[in-house]
Amino acid sequence: MRYILRQMPEAVVAMASLARAVRSGGRWRAAGTGVALVLAAGFLAAGGAVAGAQPVAEDCERAAWPLAADRALLSAPDPRRVTPGDTLVLPLDGALRLGLVPQAGANLPVPPRRGDGGAFAGVMDLKVPPPERVWQVTVSANAWIDVVVDGRPLTPIAFTGVHACPGLRKSLRFGIPSGDVRLQVSGVEGAWLDLVITPAD
Repeated sequence: MRYILRQMPEAVVAMASLARAVRSGGRWRAAGTGVALVLAAGFLAAGGAVAGAQPVAEDCERAAWPLAADRALLSAPDPRRVTPGDTLVLPLDGALRLGLVPQAGANLPVPPRRGDGGAFAGVMDLKVPPPERVWQVTVSANAWIDVVVDGRPLTPIAFTGVHACPGLRKSLRFGIPSGDVRLQVSGVEGAWLDLVITPAD
């Protein structure tokens, strides 16, 4: 409702200007029907835009935990570009754009759980400071995320996903010990993936 109220003044001003323009030309009565149709169409268009925007906003809020901060980081321009094999030190101050390679030749540390021959994958190394804590990995598109410690993937302690939230698809939480770990991404449709890694506790 607040969104509708914010949008209505602009629509009313624009339509009132159109009405004045028609009336000032001395054709108010002759063009009355046309003006009414234009005004009706304008209100319908505004209503359609609001109706289309509301489900998106609602879907972004359906996650099991707040993701507004992660979504803001993912939507910021010029994310830091990372290539497979790069090493990063946590915590990070923004989103990453991980470049990927065809999954068949990605040399992944653990077998991917899903993804056919057309999927993309990649790995980056992370240096995690002490103490052990919960870290949150949020991604922009469909992907399988594995945090690999000593050659074994960790089991996520929590997961949430959203299907119609622009720029954000799902978020996972892992209890990650300090030291060197690997973040594996697989089953991605495109040649890159935006992601955010932040403390969750």
